[in-house]
Amino acid sequence: MQNYSFLKPSNKLGIVINDKSYYCTIYYVEDDIVTVIADENIELPEQNIDINIYAEDGVYSAVSRIVSVSELNGQYFYRLSFPVSIRYSQRREFLRANIETDFILSVKFENEEVDRIETKTKNLCAKGLCFIAGKQIKTYSSLDVTLFLAGKEIRTKGEIVYINPARIDNSFKFITAVTFIDISQEEMNFITLQCMKFKN
Repeated sequence: MQNYSFLKPSNKLGIVINDKSYYCTIYYVEDDIVTVIADENIELPEQNIDINIYAEDGVYSAVSRIVSVSELNGQYFYRLSFPVSIRYSQRREFLRANIETDFILSVKFENEEVDRIETKTKNLCAKGLCFIAGKQIKTYSSLDVTLFLAGKEIRTKGEIVYINPARIDNSFKFITAVTFIDISQEEMNFITLQCMKFKN
């Protein structure tokens, strides 16, 4: 399994069919099969597919096939053939800096707030942030992000990119990355400027 470190459980995976993406979370990786949990309860038929795998260092694109579909407690599990024709398709487009700043994450399910996390970023760029969570956030949750940066309050919708378990200070934590969904260009420019100042 060397050279396939981006196929980590909890990483996001997008199944692309007819230019539409269906987001999943990697659940289990075997020698020839990758099992994913669908973020939405949509049953996709067995077919050849393109996939995008969202890893900590970027996005990997590949070709696969839906081998089988099963349903358990209202969630769909897809078994995918092991990815082939893998290519590294996207480096981080924005300057990322190790800025620690306050933010609030409102975790919602069916428009109801089910959790509220007030903590600090581990690092930040114009399109997202990374932080260390004390518990795992359900990947199908919707997120409202309020970021406090250099005297400015930035509000945006968010989406989980990946969740990687890690042992930090003798306790079990989750390194969690969130991408901003509807952030304005003006706010992106402001964050980039702060990241440039930090780097300098």
